[in-house]
Amino acid sequence: MTQTEPKPPRRIPLILTISLWILVAVSAFATWQLKKQSDLALERSKAEHAARIEAEQKASAAEQKKTEETEEVSIKGPVWPKEGIEDFSLTERSGKTITKKDLLGKPWVACFVFTRCAGPCPRVSGQFYQLQKDLKDLDFRLVTITVDPKHDTPEVLSQYAELMGADPKKWLFLTGDQKDIFHLIEKSFLMPVQENVGPARKPGFEVIHTTNVMLVDPKGRVLGKFNAVDDAQMAELRREVRKLVKGEAKDDKQADTKDKATSKPKAKTDQKSDASAKDEQKPTAKPPAKAGMISLSTLLLPLLLMQSETESKPAAEAEPVEVATETEETVIEEEEPAQAPAWVLQLPALNAGLNGLATVLLMVGYGFIRKGEQEKHKKTMLTAFGVSILFLVFYLIYHFALQSYTGDASRKFQGEGLIRPVYYFILITHVVLAAAVPVLAIITIRRGLKQQWEKHRRIAKITFPIWLYVSITGVVIYFMLYHLPGAA
Repeated sequence: MTQTEPKPPRRIPLILTISLWILVAVSAFATWQLKKQSDLALERSKAEHAARIEAEQKASAAEQKKTEETEEVSIKGPVWPKEGIEDFSLTERSGKTITKKDLLGKPWVACFVFTRCAGPCPRVSGQFYQLQKDLKDLDFRLVTITVDPKHDTPEVLSQYAELMGADPKKWLFLTGDQKDIFHLIEKSFLMPVQENVGPARKPGFEVIHTTNVMLVDPKGRVLGKFNAVDDAQMAELRREVRKLVKGEAKDDKQADTKDKATSKPKAKTDQKSDASAKDEQKPTAKPPAKAGMISLSTLLLPLLLMQSETESKPAAEAEPVEVATETEETVIEEEEPAQAPAWVLQLPALNAGLNGLATVLLMVGYGFIRKGEQEKHKKTMLTAFGVSILFLVFYLIYHFALQSYTGDASRKFQGEGLIRPVYYFILITHVVLAAAVPVLAIITIRRGLKQQWEKHRRIAKITFPIWLYVSITGVVIYFMLYHLPGAA
């Protein structure tokens, strides 16, 4: 009696094969559409950027021409309304309402940022921190106005201010109605601001705004603008603030001298009256400029600008103005966003390669079993399983390392429009089915090694298409995330 030969494996149901390749075709088509959309968005973004630069250059040239025609030498202008900025009513991080009247009497410097900004805002805020530090003995104010008030509530601004090491008596953070804030910036400060829309609106780039900071005199009139990303202009701003504050202090001193001179004749006629007059004058004398300031010896450098450091160093108690440039360079270096090392950034390409290799091995192994070559089929499928396990290890290492170095464990998809639901459909099905692959693969391999052929064939019909789909879509997802224009 001859031993019966094992039955040849049955084919994978036609419907599963067709479905698999339909999904692959949809993925390829979606990737192609996303590439076209990204190319158009990139070109549009470049054109808008070039137009903005050209407009700013023209505006700068016009300002310079007007400046040359004025008699003012130390402060450029005036190109802003002579009557000063319009009245406003905004909410400070403490919850207090701040109006133009509350800021009159002292010079102040204003900037326009938002807390979730991924662009130059951290540098602008860093320059304000440096102004607070370098000019701590001068009586003036710093005013940060958010351009994203829908997100930047007083609570959010309070946390941001604490991270920046802001002195609440000297540095105000204001929010309010977006329409009112945009009107104030455009009409009173004559600076551009608008919400970002379309493909250009990405996380951290919700609002387009200026990096200029504005110097305002005690009467509420704008005296000049200084680019916060230009160290030379910020050094000039320091000089102008110093001149402005010392000029006001000199005027006050002269007024006090006149008051004392008028009181001397009365003192000669009555000694007691003279003594009482001196006593009355003491409480009204101006306190030193340092009164009310937080000692910088206990102030930590802003955590927002030092993501790569685990411990802050106290700032110097008193630092000469001459070394301000060196200190600014230090702050600028610290404000760079944290990045993962090169070996972490190379792991996605390695994982995509492992997924591609697993796809090839699965197809080759399927070809072997179709020909009845069981031994070659076994070795190939075990190799494919090992490659998939290796992929899983590197996948987990990548996401844990990314979370550790940058604080974000995943990469966000940048596509806009109808392509987003297509991408997320592929991603969600990939993730769900990927969780099932290890279990199904282990059961299938175990039954094959025990020569439970009938059970092995039944489970393999389910495992193989799922495993193949997960491997292919892994490569597709990598390409959509990392190899399209604008994805880097």
